[in-house]
Amino acid sequence: MKFAYDKNKSATNKAKHDISLEEAKELWQVPSVEVEARTIDEPRFMVIGKLNGKFYSCIYTLRGNAIRLISARRSRKTEEEIYHEIIKT
Repeated sequence: MKFAYDKNKSATNKAKHDISLEEAKELWQVPSVEVEARTIDEPRFMVIGKLNGKFYSCIYTLRGNAIRLISARRSRKTEEEIYHEIIKT
């Protein structure tokens, strides 16, 4: 998979949410759930997965042949529930 993201945004994301967009790429390497995200302009999606014992959610869009990461943060409780509902754990 090819990923793309803004390096400055990744650093800002790390400072604000304790996960960089580079680290968020790992969500595609673990059991995860992908759902449509609410959006106004372009189609966006959310991947929800567990890294180092904590749930994270990453918003992304598809640009050409790349997954463009937009933001990542700790998952909300409702997002964790979606994960558990789809992946019966």
